[in-house]
Amino acid sequence: MSLVRPATSADLPVLRTVCALAYRDNPLMRWVLPDDETRVEACAAWLGPSLERYLAAGRVDVLAVDDVPVAVAAWRVPGADVAAPAIASTLPSPAGVLRALVGAQRAAQVLGALGGASTLAPPAPGPYLNYLAVHPAHQARGHGGALLDHGVDALRAVGGTPWLGTTDPRNVPFYERHGFSTAGTRVLDDPGPVLTVLHG
Repeated sequence: MSLVRPATSADLPVLRTVCALAYRDNPLMRWVLPDDETRVEACAAWLGPSLERYLAAGRVDVLAVDDVPVAVAAWRVPGADVAAPAIASTLPSPAGVLRALVGAQRAAQVLGALGGASTLAPPAPGPYLNYLAVHPAHQARGHGGALLDHGVDALRAVGGTPWLGTTDPRNVPFYERHGFSTAGTRVLDDPGPVLTVLHG
């Protein structure tokens, strides 16, 4: 039996693992973290602080199967500052963890490339889907679509256009089936992955 519900702090260890396994072969992660042997651990280390921050000031939904979370959607919501001083003082920053993993120069290159995609954002602030991850053992069962639709419907009251970015071209048809359309693309490096930004 599956159930979509808000995430809790008790879910974080499982959700960190779900994200790390789901993103292990993602083109962005392969570009940022090229070591195949350590990528799962590095993904967990890098993405974990983001999940904590979104849980504290954002929106995190999980889809649980038999009470075990197998999928997660993390949204940045306009007006909810995920970098609020109270949160920043108690949690590691994703940027700081990335610097520890790949060095300051490489981290600046990665974050600068990702930040450049902000020109493809909707003109008015809208909910941003940072993570949509399904455990590999539970993929192709409709869980990602269920989480995506649930979040979009719940965030309609916030206003603005929901949007997201993906470096995996296989994801684009999935998002199009759920009402999103491509707003533009950006090459993150030469050579490097192509980021596609979609608006809902």
